[in-house]
Amino acid sequence: MTRALLVFALAAAWAGVARAEPATVATLRMATVAPEGSAWAHLLKAFGNEVESSSGGAVRVKWYFGAITGDELQTFEGIKQGHLDGIASGGVICERLAPSMRIQGLAGVFQSREEAAYVMERIWPTIQEETQRAGFEMLIVSGLGPEVIFSRTPVRSMNDLRRMKVWRWAADEVGIAVAGEMGLQVVPTDLDVAGRAYEAQRTDGFIAIPTAALAFQWSAQARYITDLRSGYLTGCVAIRNSAVDRLPPEHQRLLRSIMAKYDALFQEIGKRQDDALLGGLFQKQGLRPVPPSEAFHSEFFDSARAARERVAAKLVPRPLLDRVMRMLADYRAEHPESAKAR
Repeated sequence: MTRALLVFALAAAWAGVARAEPATVATLRMATVAPEGSAWAHLLKAFGNEVESSSGGAVRVKWYFGAITGDELQTFEGIKQGHLDGIASGGVICERLAPSMRIQGLAGVFQSREEAAYVMERIWPTIQEETQRAGFEMLIVSGLGPEVIFSRTPVRSMNDLRRMKVWRWAADEVGIAVAGEMGLQVVPTDLDVAGRAYEAQRTDGFIAIPTAALAFQWSAQARYITDLRSGYLTGCVAIRNSAVDRLPPEHQRLLRSIMAKYDALFQEIGKRQDDALLGGLFQKQGLRPVPPSEAFHSEFFDSARAARERVAAKLVPRPLLDRVMRMLADYRAEHPESAKAR
């Protein structure tokens, strides 16, 4: 074979290989504050891998973990400017895209993971409509866990809680407003500053979900945990409509169907982690549990209810709050064990 024929044959072979490999239709650029190595990050990576393999490599998902693109508000700005396509949010951006989700920030409304899921499922059409109006698609809404108290000293009463300087995520406008109305000394910071603020004794503890305390290592800094379960946080995965629209219809359907499967996985793994962490794992790691007394529980939720009445109108439409409270009354009537847990 002459050199020219050999070159031609090799070129043809390479062309055949290139035709056999599907061209990437799109790379979806997604970001989250979830740290690399966390359970959330593992699931999000698995989702991306499944999208790529199921589409034959035509659709790829590139995740940026650990707030590498900034905090949630900065990441959201990056999405609006076209630098990113979507976000896995710990609640803050979910509430900005779908204001109805601000209901979760009112302390004491949801008092179990099941109650939060029950309500979110029923207001899902409203959430979808609000998100679409904002130019996004909400792929999933998933429960992240209960808010509990991690502290430097034991918290056994509202007086103890009001004496401490308590951290809350600076972007959580609703949670900060309600906590302040309840008489708590709130010190808001960004997520990446929370641990340093505690070490510097600018704060005395955190109100946070167990998986976040584990992922950001706050549970290794605090000494006590009070499992009050003052609220239940719901997160989401949202993506720009324009990013979805550029995919062929079959790949749009694929993306949604795979994410629906991962919605269930997030719920399942989140519950499993909560049960393990609050069921003894935190204690084995050195945190000393402070079981909330019935008096503390009643005092906290009475204070939360009064605070809601005073500030809810500024944060959540009154008709929505009334509707949600009716839903919860129905749920608790059908599930007495939920009412008993309160």
